[in-house]
Amino acid sequence: MSTPFPFGRTETSPVRAWATSVKTALLPGKWAAARVLFIGYVGFTLFTVVGGFLTAPLATWYFFGDWRFWRHWRAALRLYGQGWRMLGLMLRGESGFMLDVPLTAAPHSAPVPSLVELNPNWAHGSACGPCSRCCDQIRCPVLDHETGFCRGYNAFYWRYFNCGRFPSHQREIDYYGCPKWVMREVLVAPPLLEPRPAEAMASEG
Repeated sequence: MSTPFPFGRTETSPVRAWATSVKTALLPGKWAAARVLFIGYVGFTLFTVVGGFLTAPLATWYFFGDWRFWRHWRAALRLYGQGWRMLGLMLRGESGFMLDVPLTAAPHSAPVPSLVELNPNWAHGSACGPCSRCCDQIRCPVLDHETGFCRGYNAFYWRYFNCGRFPSHQREIDYYGCPKWVMREVLVAPPLLEPRPAEAMASEG
């Protein structure tokens, strides 16, 4: 039985704490399994050609966050050619970082604040404004050119791969020419200098 604490707090039971720690420890495995399944699914659709048509609701859920495939049919059709185009870019070594998210990394809907900050010269706040350089650079069919918004915002692909966490590295900013983000400076602690033997002996005396 939990012991009441002031201000409405209750003591967490050991069983509940253990269950929470186990659940947290299993999360990286869950994220890795989800990514492996997605990569396998994309391979299946590319090499079978008809795989994406036969599993259209799953395809649109992955990329648009919506099972209603008929609402995304035109953009979804273009994803097939986009898949081969992206594979070609990665094989040429031009954009391998697009899928370099560690399998066990937590999903993200926005850049990691400890890694990046807004460019002081960026005038649109947290929004991307009129900029769509990253989408245009790879000719992404998920971008809605009429509204300027991504139709796959916060869908599985957005959260589990590079779109949601963009940017994570300076090479991504350079590749897309992104004017919105700059990498934060990483402060490196100076090395701890060990005293010379003579100095150590003098300090002890």
